[in-house]
Amino acid sequence: MGAANPPSVLKIFSTEKAAAYRVPGHPEHPQRVLQSLRHLRGILPASVFEEPRPAPREAVRRVHTEDLVRAVEGERFLDPDTPGAPGTGQAGFLAAGAALGAAEAALAGWKAFSLMRPPGHHATPRAGMGFCYFNSIAVAAQAQRDAGKAARVALLDLDCHHGNGTEDFCFGREGFLYVSLHQSPAYPGTGLESRDNCLNYPLAPGTGGQGYFPALERALQKVRDFKPGLVGVSMGFDTYEKDPLTQFGLKREDFGLLGRRVGELGFPQFALLEGGYHDDLPGLVETFLEGWAP
Repeated sequence: MGAANPPSVLKIFSTEKAAAYRVPGHPEHPQRVLQSLRHLRGILPASVFEEPRPAPREAVRRVHTEDLVRAVEGERFLDPDTPGAPGTGQAGFLAAGAALGAAEAALAGWKAFSLMRPPGHHATPRAGMGFCYFNSIAVAAQAQRDAGKAARVALLDLDCHHGNGTEDFCFGREGFLYVSLHQSPAYPGTGLESRDNCLNYPLAPGTGGQGYFPALERALQKVRDFKPGLVGVSMGFDTYEKDPLTQFGLKREDFGLLGRRVGELGFPQFALLEGGYHDDLPGLVETFLEGWAP
């Protein structure tokens, strides 16, 4: 990947404004995005990058309760992992807006990646938790359904932690499929079995590529069978073998293969940064994008 041979199908929604808040000592820190954005700007042409806009309040309200929206706007304490630090409200709406932009770009024919923070897949319709304030991928997906642009949406969660918030949003909801590969046992302790339109593939700590990719193929087949008009990918890089918060064993090169497998689904798709807490994150993102949008 490089400016001499830029990808013709890729858009990246990101901004330095992702650093709007900081919690000292917290693993979900601004440099996750800032270093990754700086790295990608050094190897990709400026035309790839899009400046995101904050999500409209009404778009967030289609997923979250008024109480949660007000709590995030007011930068209130949600839980020990998700404190109400100054700037969290701004960052929450901006991350959801980047997801909206990425979903719209995907439906226009791009592979669109939202490189933003905070992550979102633990945020339920009623509560923020686990570093997550708003569920950005759910906000983006619901907006496309409401606009009549995608009657069927599959949300593929590849973070090392189960996306309990996205599952809560999708469960029993017409037109949605949720599919997750994740470590178990691990936070938040959910996703142990499949139910209704929510399909879970829990994998043991220590799982590397040899165990991960067969499970991924089974999950991708479920997405193909669903025949979605849009696929949203919660792309966590905490499946990396050196991640400090998890115990999976994927190597850097595995993220290229993972990107290629997901990209070959053939449906319009966008992806969002969720977890990933090692300093190697910029290179992991680059490798994923090389496979996903060659």
